[in-house]
Amino acid sequence: MAPTAKSHDRPTICILALSAIADDPRVRRQAEAFHRAGWDVTAVGLPGARSGAPEWRILTGEHLPQPPLEAVRCGATLFRGLRPLFWPKALRSIGRLAYRLPRMVVRGRVRYALRLLAVRWRPELAQEIYWSFSENIRCIYHCASQITAAVWLANDWTMLPLATRLAREKGGLYCYDTHEFAAEEYGDNRKWRLWHRPMVCAIEREFINRAAVVSAVSAGIAERLGKLYRLPKAATVIRNTPYFEPTTFRPTATGYIRVLYHGIVTPGRGLEATIDSVADWRPQFNLTIRGPGGSDYLDALRRRIAERGLSNRISLVPPVPMTELVREAAAYDIGFFALPGSSRHNEFALPNKFFEYVMAGLALCLTDLPEMARLVRAYRLGVTFRSVDPQSIAGAINALDPASIDRFKRNALEAARELCWEREAECLVSAYRALLGSAMPQAA
Repeated sequence: MAPTAKSHDRPTICILALSAIADDPRVRRQAEAFHRAGWDVTAVGLPGARSGAPEWRILTGEHLPQPPLEAVRCGATLFRGLRPLFWPKALRSIGRLAYRLPRMVVRGRVRYALRLLAVRWRPELAQEIYWSFSENIRCIYHCASQITAAVWLANDWTMLPLATRLAREKGGLYCYDTHEFAAEEYGDNRKWRLWHRPMVCAIEREFINRAAVVSAVSAGIAERLGKLYRLPKAATVIRNTPYFEPTTFRPTATGYIRVLYHGIVTPGRGLEATIDSVADWRPQFNLTIRGPGGSDYLDALRRRIAERGLSNRISLVPPVPMTELVREAAAYDIGFFALPGSSRHNEFALPNKFFEYVMAGLALCLTDLPEMARLVRAYRLGVTFRSVDPQSIAGAINALDPASIDRFKRNALEAARELCWEREAECLVSAYRALLGSAMPQAA
C-alpha cells in the first residue's frame, strides 16, 4: 500500500535530500523541528544510514517498486527530440564528428560532455540532463510521488527540480534550503567550472525565485544568493547548530592535549597540510582525524603519516553516528578545521563541525575565513590562521597552552546556549508556518 499523509488536520511536509537522511545532521534536524512542532513529516532520501531511526518516517525506495521504464527514459528521449532545435551550429558540427567515434564513446562521455556544454547557450537543457543523469534522483522522485504534502522542501540544488515537479503534480508549495553556495561549491576546480557550474546555475536560476521559502546556512551565502539571482526577498539564515547538550567542563591536561578533526575525510579540507604540520607541534599535542572517506584517500593519508614518522601522534579513526558526534567530541580539547580559502564557497562556509565543537565545549583552531572567524571573535572561542600551510597551522596550535585552551573551552560552553538548534528551529518553523496561515499547531 502506498504511503499517504497520516492526517489532514495538521500540516504535511515532505523533506527531500540526496543523502542518507538519518546520518545527515541538517536534514535530520529540519525534520525533527517540524515533527516537534506538530507537523506530519516524511523524508525521502538514500539508503545506507548508520544512525538510529527517528520517530518520523523516512522513505528510501528499498521496498517500493522500480520506476516505470518510460519514466526513466523520458528525460533522455525528450532531449533527443529537442536536440536538433537547440544545439548551436558549432555544437551540431561537433556532434556530427562525435558520431563517427566508436559507438561506446559517443554514447558515454562525449555525448554527456556535449550536452553539458550546450547548457551554456541553452540553459533550458539543464532540466533534461538533470532527469537523466542519476538513478538516485529518479528513485527519490518515485518514492515521493507516492505521498501528498502541503510543502515540499528541497535540500540543495540536486533536489530543486524534483521538489518543483512534485509541487506541480501533487499540489502544495515548494521550498529550497541550500547547504552550500552551489554556484561556487567546487569553484577552485577548473573542470567543474567548465562542465558543471553552468548546469547548477541554470537549475537554481530557473526555480529559486518561485520557491516559497529560501534558506541558507550563513549570512554570506544568503547575501550572495540574493545578488546572483535577484531574489524578491532575502534568504532566511538557518545555521547548522546541533541541539543543546549540557557538557561538563573538563580541564586540559598539561602533558597531553588532544586535537580533533571530525567530518568527511576528503581532498580539499587541508588534511595533507595539517598532517605535515604536526611534526612542528609541541610534543604534548596529538591529532585525531575522524570521519568517513574513500579507501584510496584514507590509505594515502596513512602513508603520509607513516612517511613523516607521525604514527604515534596522529590517529585515523572511523566515524560515529551523527547523534553521538557531540558526546564523542567532548573527550578532546581543541576542535580543528583547516579549510582552504580557495573559493567563494569556502569563504562563506559555516559547517556543522564548527557548532558541534562549540557544543562539545572545545577550544577552536580554524582557518581565518569570514563566517567562522566572525563567530570565533564574537564569542572568544579560540584562534585562527590565515593560510592553510604547515607553518601557519603549527604556529596557531603552538600559540595555545592549557590555560588559554581552558578559557576558550569555558567560553564555548557559554556560547553553546545561544548557538544551538533550539534557537534555529524557531526561525525555521516560523518561516514555514507563515506559508500556511495562522491555523498552524504551535510547538510543544
